[in-house]
Amino acid sequence: MRQLPAVALLAFLAASCHAADTATTEHPYDGRWSVVLVCADTHDRSGLVKGYEFDFVVTITDGKLLGQYGAKGRPSSVFYTGEVARDGTLEVNAVGNTGHADRTVGKLARGTEYSYTMTGRLDASHGQAVRRELRPCTATFGRL
Repeated sequence: MRQLPAVALLAFLAASCHAADTATTEHPYDGRWSVVLVCADTHDRSGLVKGYEFDFVVTITDGKLLGQYGAKGRPSSVFYTGEVARDGTLEVNAVGNTGHADRTVGKLARGTEYSYTMTGRLDASHGQAVRRELRPCTATFGRL
């Protein structure tokens, strides 16, 4: 009879350890997030470069970010990949294809491939990242 409580205790401890392992492997920012990417008007050597705004959704799974605006490889598109650390630090790599030349620094031809990086932070329900290169852009994130 004394072994039955010990067996029950061991089963309980094993289940508790498994639950604790599961809880620590879940990423706090996993899920679907809306993104509003705003690249404001700016200037280059040729003059005014018009701004633009993209609204799209990204998914974070196990701290890995993935999402896109438009069709990959097509004009006026961007494809996001990145990582979110457990503290909410956000790193984004963007690859896309330009839209109208008057909205690109250097007046690049429509459909020209481009890339840039962003850094930022998420909290439980929202966040923001800023573009590091070439022109000012801000991505605002909201949990869906």
